[in-house]
Amino acid sequence: MARRFIVRDDDITRLNDKNIKIKGTEVKHIQVLRHNINDEIIVNENIYKIIDMTRDTIDLEYIKEALVIGVPKTNITLYIAFLKSDKMDYLVQKAVEIGVKRIVPFFSKNVVVKLDEKSKVKRREKLQKIADEACKQCGRMDTVNIEEFLNFNELKDSLKEDKIFFAYEASKDSLRREINDMKQRNINNIGIIIGAEGGFLESEAEELNKLDNVCCVSLGERILRAETAAINLLSILIYEMEE
Repeated sequence: MARRFIVRDDDITRLNDKNIKIKGTEVKHIQVLRHNINDEIIVNENIYKIIDMTRDTIDLEYIKEALVIGVPKTNITLYIAFLKSDKMDYLVQKAVEIGVKRIVPFFSKNVVVKLDEKSKVKRREKLQKIADEACKQCGRMDTVNIEEFLNFNELKDSLKEDKIFFAYEASKDSLRREINDMKQRNINNIGIIIGAEGGFLESEAEELNKLDNVCCVSLGERILRAETAAINLLSILIYEMEE
C-alpha cells in the first residue's frame, strides 16, 4: 500500500482537474523518504503519482480515491481542559489512535497552564502535527482536527453534540445507564468533557449540568488523572458503539 501523507488545504494548489501542487512540511518528508517521479503516494484521501519535484514543491497527478480504512463509525468530540507538560501531547496521540474525531482544548478556572495568544497558535500547530502523525501511524484514512482553544463560556456555547458525557468525580449517575439510553436512541454524535488536573469548580460543574444534552457520569470510585479519564471514557464509548 502506498504511504500516506496529510497536507493541509493551505498547502495545496489545484493545477487542473487532475493535477495538484503541494508545499509545506510533507514535501520534505516525502523527499526524506526518497520518493521519486512516478512513485505513487496517498495525499489525504486520494492516490497520486509524482510527476515533478523541486526543493519546495511536488506536482502530483490524481489516480483514484484511496481505500477507506480505520475511520471510526461514531463521531466523538473530546473537550479536554488543557493539561500541563507533555500530558497534552500524549493524550492527543492516544485519543486519535483510539478513535476520536475532533479535539477541543479549553481553559477552565483550575487549568494550570497559562498561554498567551501567540503561544496558543504554536501549541495548536504542534498538537495538530501530533494528531496527523497518529492518524498515519494507526492507519486512519481521515484526519482529526485540533480546534481553536476555548475559554469556559465559549465551551458551554460550543456543546452541540446530541449527547455529551461529562466525567465528574462527584457524580453518582450510572455510565452504563447513559450508554444504554444512547444506544436506544441511535445517537452517533457524541461529546466527552474532561476537566483539568485540579478538576472543575463546583459552579462550573453546575453550569454544565444545566445543559439539556449533557449527562454527568461517574467513572468509578477511584479518582483518575485527567488523561487517564479521557482515554478510559473514550475507549468505553468506542467499544460500545462499534462492537
